[in-house]
Amino acid sequence: MQERIGFFGGSFDPIHFGHLNLAVEIMEARDLNQVLFCPANINPHKLNQECAPINHRLEMVKLAISDNPNFQLLDVESKRKGPSYTIDTLSELIAKEELSSNPRKIFLLLSDEALPGFFKWHKPEEIVKMVPLLIGSRLPVTNGVLPEGINRSICDAIKKGWTITSRMDISSTAIRSRLYQRYCGHLLPQKVLDYIYQNHLYCSL
Repeated sequence: MQERIGFFGGSFDPIHFGHLNLAVEIMEARDLNQVLFCPANINPHKLNQECAPINHRLEMVKLAISDNPNFQLLDVESKRKGPSYTIDTLSELIAKEELSSNPRKIFLLLSDEALPGFFKWHKPEEIVKMVPLLIGSRLPVTNGVLPEGINRSICDAIKKGWTITSRMDISSTAIRSRLYQRYCGHLLPQKVLDYIYQNHLYCSL
């Protein structure tokens, strides 16, 4: 049987329980064998936002997923000097799989909160032709979720990949703002929290 692999990209600045829960629930609901977490060195949609250095974000992801054997760190985007576009990474992954004797099927993981931004990604129409989308949401998909005039292929991909998950209202932005003032152990793994404090990340915010 062909293995099914989820690709989960983002800034992960820092990674938190919302990311991890989404990956677990989609993986189980959609029978994925593995989820690849891929931190972007430079997110093209956050060019005006200063992120923690990529080496720290890679280490935080590594710590966060270390207890789950079905999670793996993918560091290909960390090596790019310019903005990281998901379509380029997916193209590389697919090309690599095609060289394998038993190629795996790649899926793109998203949260419903990230969905509005997907339409502004580089070549989203091409992305849905390359890989199926898997979108985690606690609500059923409705026409109100989809903007008017949406490309039909994207619309079909969204509806087909819509996956009911529980919702954890956690944001990296909120975590960064409270790290040195309030308790954060309920928002991200203790290993990650310890790493942040040990390396004095986000303390200037």
